[in-house]
Amino acid sequence: MSENGRPGTQHLHYYLERARGGAGMIVVEPQPVHDTAVLTRGNFRPDDDAVIPGFRRITEACKAEGAVMVQQLYHVGQHGDADLSYRPNWSPSGMPSYHDSDGSHALRASEIEDLIQGYIRAAERCRKAGFDGVEVWAAYHSLIEQFWRPWSNRRTDEWGGSLENRMRFGRRIVDGIRQACGEDFIIGLSASHAEKDPVALSLDDMTEILCGYDATGHVDYISCGSGSYIDYDRVMPTFVHGEKLSADLTRRLKTQVSHAVVTAESQIRTPDNAESMLRAQEADLVSVVRGQIADPFWGRKVTENRDDDIRGCISC
Repeated sequence: MSENGRPGTQHLHYYLERARGGAGMIVVEPQPVHDTAVLTRGNFRPDDDAVIPGFRRITEACKAEGAVMVQQLYHVGQHGDADLSYRPNWSPSGMPSYHDSDGSHALRASEIEDLIQGYIRAAERCRKAGFDGVEVWAAYHSLIEQFWRPWSNRRTDEWGGSLENRMRFGRRIVDGIRQACGEDFIIGLSASHAEKDPVALSLDDMTEILCGYDATGHVDYISCGSGSYIDYDRVMPTFVHGEKLSADLTRRLKTQVSHAVVTAESQIRTPDNAESMLRAQEADLVSVVRGQIADPFWGRKVTENRDDDIRGCISC
């Protein structure tokens, strides 16, 4: 929803309606952290302070309504769109996307350092724009998860091979943001479990990795989705899928993390879905995205016991 790469009036009112509708925390549309991360024509300008005034209008308006404001930071790596970024797609080992016809460029060590600094600069820009924190996007086999997976990370240097090495890229990003933005700045980490993806990390592997990030004490919440760019139908699951698709991962994490709170975000369409997960202590928070597109006042209606007035999402 950008206007010439900057947040505009339409973008402001899209989020303000959800803040007025009772959303406790709003995670704003992702910011590309580097010019190779541009994915759509509507993306915001990467690495450009020109976006700060527009975002500040959004954060000030929504925080006045009581919402906590967080922005996603992303890079999709080998799944990028060179037709829109006008740059080669960057990835750990030069693997093709399999989501479309594009190939990718295997990152040099100096380019990895450039990307890490891109994430940190983007987080600092968010802080200047009034965001309470950022969500570092590692879901759906995006760039950070591409480093995690041995299938997409075939490097033999310090960025590949052992689990410690494969986690290094994401760890450097999270640690760098914490150092640059301070202890009172929220850092979230998004992840997803892709059970139908033939080369995906197992549930055990994903749990071990996320617990490793939790152990740093620098990750305040972990948001769990479903699917990947290879298991794509579960990224935005339609009505043919069941409810609460991320419950297996959130249930595991709830028993093992010691610092981060755990958010469930996939196919939670109804108040009953949300309440059942919280009541069973399968998650600490729930994220309702398409439900609040169908009805921006979803949250307020729930707190006012007006569930029957909610315009429901049918996952079409």
